[in-house]
Amino acid sequence: MNITTTALSHLGLVSGTFDELDIADLIDTTIPKNRNHNLSHSAVIKAMCLNGLGFNESRLYLYSDYFENLPTERLLGEGILPKHINDDVLGRTLDKIYEYGCTELFNQIVLKVMKSVPFGNHILHTDTTNFSLHGNYENRDPELNTIEITYGHPKDMRWDLKRYVLSMVCNQEGIPLFVETLSGNASDKTTLVKTIKKIQKNLELDDKVYHIADSAIYSDDNITELGAHTLWITRVHATITEVKDLQNTDVELEVCTDMRYSYYKITSSYGETA
Repeated sequence: MNITTTALSHLGLVSGTFDELDIADLIDTTIPKNRNHNLSHSAVIKAMCLNGLGFNESRLYLYSDYFENLPTERLLGEGILPKHINDDVLGRTLDKIYEYGCTELFNQIVLKVMKSVPFGNHILHTDTTNFSLHGNYENRDPELNTIEITYGHPKDMRWDLKRYVLSMVCNQEGIPLFVETLSGNASDKTTLVKTIKKIQKNLELDDKVYHIADSAIYSDDNITELGAHTLWITRVHATITEVKDLQNTDVELEVCTDMRYSYYKITSSYGETA
């Protein structure tokens, strides 16, 4: 009798959570497969999640090799073998996700999970990051609704590489509630407010929500657009005169509940909002 062993590791928890939240059913309902392929789109997306959280990220054409030492039938479903997880299969699913909308699909998953898993939405953190890419990229076709891979402000300091931006909103537990890819030259000064407005529109939030973002959100136009009914917290630019004056003033700071922090409270009007 031949016995072989494969490593399940922490991926069993990832797979089990994927199944427990019934994410596969939503995906297959939203983007059903059109032909008699071995893998459903939900199984392919699950495979990509396992690879991304496997601490050993692989290129598309290496996925079969990555899953060679993993119990694919246990993780992905009966009859699914490593040879089935190839770049053609992955490409078909990625095309379907693009056709439906990456952000739209993610929002559908979040809304489903929020109905079954109670987690807080009292504090939402909005931020962006960007990823550098190697290779040549053609200019975006204006007739297609696509982002542009182009030069922007690199957070990895690779000014020589083109990039794209990822905008994300997480709750106070670090659970992502909204993601959107943007062109590589997208500016935080405009994207942060747009992201906050989108999450207000797309998610049904019962809690009193505070939106936390970096200082790029603090401008006359942004504060006016957010309006008086949006609660937000940010760091104010040190270039603003009122901030400079406070920094040069000996004020009495109050200690927070967390002894590592202290604060000084002042009321200020900026952007026609107090």
